Amino acid sequence: MEKVLEVKNLEVALNGKEILKDINLDIFEREIVAIVGPNGGGKTTLLKTCLGFIKPKKGYVRLLGKNPKEAVRIGKVGYLPQKPVLPTKTYLSALDVVLFGFIHSKLSKKEKIKKALDILKIVGMEKHAYRHYSDLSGGQQQRVSIGRVIAQEPKIIFLDEPSTGIDVVAQESFYDFLKKIRDEKGISIVMVTHDVGTVAEFVDKVIGLNKYMHYLGDIKGFFQKDILEKLYGTEVKLLVHSPECVSCEHFHMDFKR
Repeated sequence: MEKVLEVKNLEVALNGKEILKDINLDIFEREIVAIVGPNGGGKTTLLKTCLGFIKPKKGYVRLLGKNPKEAVRIGKVGYLPQKPVLPTKTYLSALDVVLFGFIHSKLSKKEKIKKALDILKIVGMEKHAYRHYSDLSGGQQQRVSIGRVIAQEPKIIFLDEPSTGIDVVAQESFYDFLKKIRDEKGISIVMVTHDVGTVAEFVDKVIGLNKYMHYLGDIKGFFQKDILEKLYGTEVKLLVHSPECVSCEHFHMDFKR
Protein backbone atom coordinates (compact mmCIF):
# COMPACT_ATOMS: atom_id res chain seq x y z
CA MET A 1 0.00 0.00 0.00
CA GLU A 2 1.01 3.60 -0.57
CA LYS A 3 2.56 5.40 2.38
CA VAL A 4 0.63 8.63 3.08
CA LEU A 5 2.46 9.83 6.21
CA GLU A 6 6.03 9.30 7.35
CA VAL A 7 7.44 10.68 10.61
CA LYS A 8 11.12 10.14 11.44
CA ASN A 9 13.06 10.98 14.62
CA LEU A 10 10.62 13.77 15.40
CA GLU A 11 11.19 16.15 18.30
CA VAL A 12 9.01 19.18 19.01
CA ALA A 13 9.50 21.91 21.62
CA LEU A 14 7.12 24.78 22.38
CA ASN A 15 8.21 27.80 24.42
CA GLY A 16 11.34 25.94 25.44
CA LYS A 17 9.41 22.90 26.72
CA GLU A 18 9.95 19.52 25.07
CA ILE A 19 6.56 18.20 23.94
CA LEU A 20 7.42 15.29 21.61
CA LYS A 21 10.57 13.16 21.41
CA ASP A 22 11.76 10.22 19.27
CA ILE A 23 8.52 9.86 17.27
CA ASN A 24 8.73 7.42 14.36
CA LEU A 25 5.71 6.16 12.47
CA ASP A 26 4.31 5.29 9.05
CA ILE A 27 0.66 5.49 8.02
CA PHE A 28 -0.63 3.91 4.82
CA GLU A 29 -3.57 4.49 2.50
CA ARG A 30 -7.00 3.39 3.74
CA GLU A 31 -5.86 3.15 7.36
CA ILE A 32 -7.89 4.56 10.24
CA VAL A 33 -5.50 5.54 13.02
CA ALA A 34 -6.32 6.76 16.53
CA ILE A 35 -3.88 8.86 18.57
CA VAL A 36 -4.64 8.35 22.26
CA GLY A 37 -3.05 9.36 25.55
CA PRO A 38 -3.42 11.67 28.56
CA ASN A 39 -4.21 15.38 28.34
CA GLY A 40 -1.04 17.36 27.68
CA GLY A 41 0.69 14.32 26.16
CA GLY A 42 1.26 15.99 22.78
CA LYS A 43 -1.57 14.49 20.70
CA THR A 44 -2.77 17.73 19.10
CA THR A 45 0.84 18.94 18.78
CA LEU A 46 1.67 15.82 16.74
CA LEU A 47 -1.37 16.42 14.53
CA LYS A 48 -0.42 20.06 13.91
CA THR A 49 3.20 19.16 13.22
CA CYS A 50 2.10 16.60 10.63
CA LEU A 51 0.04 19.37 8.99
CA GLY A 52 2.99 21.78 8.93
CA PHE A 53 1.47 24.20 11.45
CA ILE A 54 4.34 23.58 13.90
CA LYS A 55 8.00 23.35 12.91
CA PRO A 56 9.92 20.39 14.39
CA LYS A 57 13.00 20.90 16.53
CA LYS A 58 14.47 17.75 15.01
CA GLY A 59 13.51 15.09 12.49
CA TYR A 60 11.02 15.43 9.66
CA VAL A 61 7.51 14.76 8.41
CA ARG A 62 6.59 13.68 4.88
CA LEU A 63 2.92 14.03 4.03
CA LEU A 64 1.90 12.40 0.74
CA GLY A 65 5.61 12.31 -0.05
CA LYS A 66 5.95 16.07 0.30
CA ASN A 67 6.73 18.76 2.83
CA PRO A 68 3.52 19.10 4.93
CA LYS A 69 2.88 22.72 3.92
CA GLU A 70 3.18 21.80 0.24
CA ALA A 71 0.85 18.80 0.65
CA VAL A 72 -1.75 21.01 2.36
CA ARG A 73 -1.36 23.72 -0.29
CA ILE A 74 -2.21 21.38 -3.18
CA GLY A 75 -5.47 20.47 -1.43
CA LYS A 76 -5.06 16.73 -0.91
CA VAL A 77 -5.13 17.00 2.88
CA GLY A 78 -8.27 17.51 4.96
CA TYR A 79 -8.34 18.87 8.50
CA LEU A 80 -11.13 19.25 11.02
CA PRO A 81 -9.98 21.02 14.22
CA GLN A 82 -11.53 20.42 17.62
CA LYS A 83 -13.09 23.89 17.81
CA PRO A 84 -15.82 24.53 15.19
CA VAL A 85 -14.74 26.52 12.15
CA LEU A 86 -18.21 28.02 11.77
CA PRO A 87 -19.91 30.23 14.39
CA THR A 88 -22.54 28.70 16.67
CA LYS A 89 -25.26 30.69 14.91
CA THR A 90 -25.18 30.83 11.13
CA TYR A 91 -27.76 31.07 8.38
CA LEU A 92 -25.70 28.86 6.09
CA SER A 93 -27.39 25.64 5.07
CA ALA A 94 -25.74 22.23 5.22
CA LEU A 95 -25.39 22.45 1.43
CA ASP A 96 -23.66 25.85 1.69
CA VAL A 97 -21.11 24.40 4.13
CA VAL A 98 -20.20 21.53 1.78
CA LEU A 99 -19.95 23.96 -1.13
CA PHE A 100 -17.12 25.74 0.72
CA GLY A 101 -15.04 22.66 -0.07
CA PHE A 102 -15.24 23.54 -3.78
CA ILE A 103 -13.98 27.10 -3.31
CA HIS A 104 -10.90 26.49 -5.49
CA SER A 105 -12.69 24.23 -7.97
CA LYS A 106 -13.18 25.28 -11.60
CA LEU A 107 -16.49 23.43 -11.85
CA SER A 108 -19.61 25.36 -12.78
CA LYS A 109 -22.05 26.34 -10.03
CA LYS A 110 -24.50 23.69 -11.22
CA GLU A 111 -21.81 21.00 -11.13
CA LYS A 112 -20.67 22.05 -7.66
CA ILE A 113 -24.23 21.83 -6.31
CA LYS A 114 -24.71 18.38 -7.84
CA LYS A 115 -21.44 17.11 -6.35
CA ALA A 116 -22.22 18.69 -2.97
CA LEU A 117 -25.61 16.95 -2.89
CA ASP A 118 -23.90 13.66 -3.79
CA ILE A 119 -21.50 14.16 -0.87
CA LEU A 120 -24.36 14.91 1.51
CA LYS A 121 -25.84 11.59 0.44
CA ILE A 122 -22.55 9.82 1.22
CA VAL A 123 -22.45 11.34 4.71
CA GLY A 124 -26.13 10.54 5.30
CA MET A 125 -27.27 14.17 5.35
CA GLU A 126 -29.06 14.55 2.00
CA LYS A 127 -32.44 15.03 3.76
CA HIS A 128 -30.97 17.97 5.67
CA ALA A 129 -29.31 19.74 2.73
CA TYR A 130 -31.34 22.94 3.09
CA ARG A 131 -31.55 23.06 6.89
CA HIS A 132 -29.52 25.70 8.72
CA TYR A 133 -26.21 24.23 9.85
CA SER A 134 -26.70 25.74 13.33
CA ASP A 135 -30.00 23.87 13.74
CA LEU A 136 -28.34 20.48 13.30
CA SER A 137 -27.24 18.22 16.16
CA GLY A 138 -23.55 17.92 17.05
CA GLY A 139 -23.23 14.63 15.18
CA GLN A 140 -25.01 16.00 12.12
CA GLN A 141 -22.75 19.07 12.08
CA GLN A 142 -19.70 16.82 12.20
CA ARG A 143 -20.98 14.82 9.22
CA VAL A 144 -21.60 18.01 7.23
CA SER A 145 -18.18 19.41 8.18
CA ILE A 146 -16.49 16.22 7.03
CA GLY A 147 -18.56 16.50 3.84
CA ARG A 148 -16.89 19.89 3.27
CA VAL A 149 -13.50 18.24 3.72
CA ILE A 150 -14.42 15.39 1.34
CA ALA A 151 -15.33 17.98 -1.32
CA GLN A 152 -11.61 18.82 -1.46
CA GLU A 153 -10.98 15.20 -2.58
CA PRO A 154 -8.27 14.60 0.04
CA LYS A 155 -6.14 11.47 0.31
CA ILE A 156 -5.85 11.84 4.08
CA ILE A 157 -8.00 13.53 6.75
CA PHE A 158 -6.84 14.68 10.19
CA LEU A 159 -9.50 14.95 12.90
CA ASP A 160 -8.96 16.45 16.36
CA GLU A 161 -11.42 14.99 18.90
CA PRO A 162 -14.14 14.47 16.26
CA SER A 163 -16.70 13.08 18.72
CA THR A 164 -16.72 16.18 20.94
CA GLY A 165 -20.32 17.24 21.51
CA ILE A 166 -21.74 13.96 20.22
CA ASP A 167 -23.71 11.76 22.61
CA VAL A 168 -22.60 8.19 23.27
CA VAL A 169 -25.34 6.64 21.11
CA ALA A 170 -24.38 8.81 18.14
CA GLN A 171 -20.65 8.12 18.52
CA GLU A 172 -20.77 4.57 17.20
CA SER A 173 -22.83 5.73 14.23
CA PHE A 174 -20.26 8.47 13.59
CA TYR A 175 -17.33 6.03 13.60
CA ASP A 176 -19.27 3.65 11.34
CA PHE A 177 -19.61 6.60 9.01
CA LEU A 178 -15.83 7.19 9.05
CA LYS A 179 -15.28 3.59 8.01
CA LYS A 180 -17.79 4.06 5.21
CA ILE A 181 -16.00 7.06 3.69
CA ARG A 182 -12.68 5.25 4.09
CA ASP A 183 -14.07 2.28 2.15
CA GLU A 184 -15.92 4.29 -0.51
CA LYS A 185 -13.37 7.07 -1.03
CA GLY A 186 -10.11 5.31 -0.15
CA ILE A 187 -9.26 8.05 2.35
CA SER A 188 -6.81 7.56 5.24
CA ILE A 189 -8.05 8.96 8.57
CA VAL A 190 -5.89 10.06 11.51
CA MET A 191 -7.75 11.20 14.60
CA VAL A 192 -6.90 12.42 18.06
CA THR A 193 -9.38 10.95 20.54
CA HIS A 194 -9.91 10.20 24.21
CA ASP A 195 -12.71 7.74 23.40
CA VAL A 196 -10.39 4.76 23.13
CA GLY A 197 -13.15 2.35 24.10
CA THR A 198 -15.61 3.61 21.54
CA VAL A 199 -13.13 3.64 18.65
CA ALA A 200 -11.67 0.24 19.52
CA GLU A 201 -13.58 -1.74 16.91
CA PHE A 202 -13.28 0.90 14.20
CA VAL A 203 -9.53 1.58 13.95
CA ASP A 204 -6.72 -0.26 12.19
CA LYS A 205 -3.90 1.17 14.26
CA VAL A 206 -3.43 2.90 17.62
CA ILE A 207 -0.70 5.37 18.61
CA GLY A 208 -0.23 5.60 22.39
CA LEU A 209 1.36 9.02 22.95
CA ASN A 210 2.66 10.79 26.04
CA LYS A 211 5.70 12.81 24.91
CA TYR A 212 7.17 9.52 23.66
CA MET A 213 5.31 7.03 21.51
CA HIS A 214 4.67 4.22 23.97
CA TYR A 215 2.69 2.10 21.54
CA LEU A 216 2.13 1.69 17.80
CA GLY A 217 0.09 -1.26 16.62
CA ASP A 218 -3.33 -2.87 16.53
CA ILE A 219 -6.00 -2.28 19.16
CA LYS A 220 -5.71 -5.70 20.84
CA GLY A 221 -2.05 -5.18 21.63
CA PHE A 222 -2.80 -1.77 23.12
CA PHE A 223 -4.86 -3.04 26.03
CA GLN A 224 -1.94 -4.40 28.01
CA LYS A 225 -1.52 -3.33 31.63
CA ASP A 226 2.17 -2.39 31.29
CA ILE A 227 1.56 -0.30 28.17
CA LEU A 228 -1.36 1.56 29.73
CA GLU A 229 0.59 2.27 32.91
CA LYS A 230 3.57 3.64 30.96
CA LEU A 231 1.26 5.73 28.80
CA TYR A 232 -0.88 7.22 31.57
CA GLY A 233 1.82 7.28 34.25
CA THR A 234 -0.33 5.65 36.91
CA GLU A 235 -1.53 2.26 38.05
CA VAL A 236 -4.26 0.98 35.76
CA LYS A 237 -6.82 -1.66 36.59
CA LEU A 238 -8.22 -3.13 33.37
CA LEU A 239 -11.54 -4.93 33.71
CA VAL A 240 -12.39 -7.12 30.71
CA HIS A 241 -15.66 -9.01 30.59
CA SER A 242 -14.77 -10.94 27.44
CA PRO A 243 -11.15 -11.62 26.37
CA GLU A 244 -12.19 -11.79 22.72
CA CYS A 245 -13.76 -8.33 22.69
CA VAL A 246 -12.16 -4.96 23.34
CA SER A 247 -15.12 -2.76 22.49
CA CYS A 248 -16.33 -0.10 24.91
CA GLU A 249 -19.14 -2.41 26.09
CA HIS A 250 -16.66 -4.96 27.41
CA PHE A 251 -13.88 -3.12 29.18
CA HIS A 252 -13.27 -0.34 31.65
CA MET A 253 -10.07 1.27 32.91
CA ASP A 254 -9.68 2.38 36.52
CA PHE A 255 -6.80 4.73 37.38
CA LYS A 256 -5.20 4.91 40.81
CA ARG A 257 -2.84 7.67 41.87
